[in-house]
Amino acid sequence: MVKRPDWDDLTRRFQSFWLRENEKPLMSVTCIKDGSAFMPAKPAGDSAEVLRQWALNPEGIYARNNLRIENTFFGGEAFPVIASDFGTAGHAKYFKGARYQFAGDTTWYFPFLEYGMLPEYLGERSILSEELSCMRRTCELGMNKFLVASPDNCGTIDALAHLRGSDNLLIDMIEDPEWVRACTRKILDAYFDSSQKIYDVIRENNFGGSTHSWMQLWAPGKVQQLQADISVMISPAMYEEFILPDLEEACNWLDYSVYHLDGQEQIRHLDMLLSIKKLNAIQWTHVAGQPIVTDFIPIFQRIQSAGKGLVIFPESLRQAKDLLENLKPQGLYLIASSNNEAEAKDYLSLRK
Repeated sequence: MVKRPDWDDLTRRFQSFWLRENEKPLMSVTCIKDGSAFMPAKPAGDSAEVLRQWALNPEGIYARNNLRIENTFFGGEAFPVIASDFGTAGHAKYFKGARYQFAGDTTWYFPFLEYGMLPEYLGERSILSEELSCMRRTCELGMNKFLVASPDNCGTIDALAHLRGSDNLLIDMIEDPEWVRACTRKILDAYFDSSQKIYDVIRENNFGGSTHSWMQLWAPGKVQQLQADISVMISPAMYEEFILPDLEEACNWLDYSVYHLDGQEQIRHLDMLLSIKKLNAIQWTHVAGQPIVTDFIPIFQRIQSAGKGLVIFPESLRQAKDLLENLKPQGLYLIASSNNEAEAKDYLSLRK
């Protein structure tokens, strides 16, 4: 079942993680299998149509991911999952006039929303219909082989930045906060509607729950990453005005939630995040040019003391060891990419 004979036990460990009742930390470690000559597939060209098919053709998605999964070692709590890779804050594409371009390993967005306009959600009259169809077929192909994750439709304010442009939006927050709040209301409502449609499509493949792909998370209900990457550019007062209310509402709507905290600049907003009662966990992202992850252990201890789970990506065995020695196991999840199976097993041996 899902290429893991212990799937039932694995789901129990994830449920314990969400409740912060796990006696041992969770740890996901993956690497290319020893002796494998696996090379990740790439789009056969860079035309708009080729890149669109790369993102939305379920047979192609299945073929390349099945090859990847067959050549991957999954250790600890790691499990085979396919990302629905339609772009970060991808619900921005579901609005009338949205301009975007699939690019193989990302999705580019081009601002179009004029000042004073309100975003018009199109629902399944937009590319959402194609995405649902793609996920539905991918789930059929992968049933009992791998899970299919929700797309990265995270971040109300980040989606608005796609539509309006980050520079324009930052000015709008100062010059017309009421209009910005009206726009985010439209986007949040669209997020709820589209996310429910997506969950209904992937739920059976996910054993009644849902998954987050790159965080290697499974939950027995609706789980989603929340974020506000643009918040590195604003003050705590603006965060409280424009971002916190939407986060609270999204956490109340979701069954399980994890906030993607993107680097040390967001630490100034941490107290507000910790005040959100239904936020389950915080995922720490190491940003290039910033101190290594273990330099922030006091911040992680503060998060744990507030009763929140932690998802952290150590970049070495030394970092993983330091994290395990200084943090409580309850609600702790470490995710590592290893160079080989021997090193992967060394990671796993750190768990006492």
